Amino acid sequence: MNDKDYRSTLGGATPSPAWRERTLAAMKQAQGQKRPSRKPMAIAATAAALAVAVTGGVWLSGRTEMDPDGPGVARTPEPVVTPTPTAPQMWDESFSIVTDPSQLMVKNPTAGRLDELTELKVYEEPTLTDDTLQRTLADALALEYGLTITDYQWDPLEYYHIPRPPTLTALCADGSQIRLDGLGTQTILFDPARQEEFEARLTHKLTAVSRATLAQEQLESYTFAGELYSSLQTFFVDDPTQPLSEQLYNYTFRRFSTQEGIVSQNTYPLVKGTYPLRSESDALASFRSGDYWSSHYTAYPDQAEILQVTIEYDFSAYPYIQPVYRILFTQDFWDEVIADWMHGGADPGSFMGVGVAYVPAVDPAYQDEIPYYRLFNDAPGHHTPEDLN
Repeated sequence: MNDKDYRSTLGGATPSPAWRERTLAAMKQAQGQKRPSRKPMAIAATAAALAVAVTGGVWLSGRTEMDPDGPGVARTPEPVVTPTPTAPQMWDESFSIVTDPSQLMVKNPTAGRLDELTELKVYEEPTLTDDTLQRTLADALALEYGLTITDYQWDPLEYYHIPRPPTLTALCADGSQIRLDGLGTQTILFDPARQEEFEARLTHKLTAVSRATLAQEQLESYTFAGELYSSLQTFFVDDPTQPLSEQLYNYTFRRFSTQEGIVSQNTYPLVKGTYPLRSESDALASFRSGDYWSSHYTAYPDQAEILQVTIEYDFSAYPYIQPVYRILFTQDFWDEVIADWMHGGADPGSFMGVGVAYVPAVDPAYQDEIPYYRLFNDAPGHHTPEDLN
């Protein structure tokens, strides 16, 4: 594939949470026990969806976004007989902190409609051996946003012997930076005063091509001091008249995110092929057995209350961009952990813990052909049943 072929596929979307956290860190471097009562869970029965979550504080989530109206489907947990954990086991748990689970419920079009999908495309990023194509893309982005590149920094990344797309960081004259993770993900760090300008440019870019409306999502998460840690806005093409698979494509690739002087998007990828999916029930069984991927951890997945299940595309499993089940869940005993860890005068009763788990959605029979892994803070985040012992 040549430069012209690949650049013709450029579009808007959002990178993975592990990638985003790694990106932001690199860019910034270059420049007492009463069980609280919870707030009511605002969970509606309708759907809409996708992804990218920003992490923060000590325990924060993967791909998450907020819908104040409560999109998605609340699920009644299966009866459990496992006793509520006691110290020290419960202190090994990790999760996000929210004031309401809707803040981590996504507007994914697959929510409540998973039975309509039996197969989906898997995409593939090209292998890069030098920074030639990345420099060409960075130059095009600089021209698009009125930036002047003064230097390039290239890093052929690999973590834990897992191949990662090489990263190119283009430093600009005004202090802005353009960061490319392979050719698939792109982030620009800029003066926050230009936020509205960048949003207007990207909105025009998407609506001019599709002539469709943009839906907006808002993600929020909190620290153990009860302070707002992060607020991420995401805009995506929303056309409910299209087939569900096309809506998911729009939600995944025809989107952009902005946050405090940062804009991120993805390019349209190359198709590897179409693959059958495992069922939702099979994915949930995998999670409840303790076999899942996440920065969050619970030693009692069989007790978890499932709040929402969707399918989204994961950009972290280089070179394959493949569908995964995103399972949003909570544990009743996390309230006690929050009550102990909250500080700074924050009211523990105003907060609750929510976790996000990921299970590959492609039929496991194809796992050798399309291996799945997910990095969190540049470390593999695979939990297995053996971890529960």
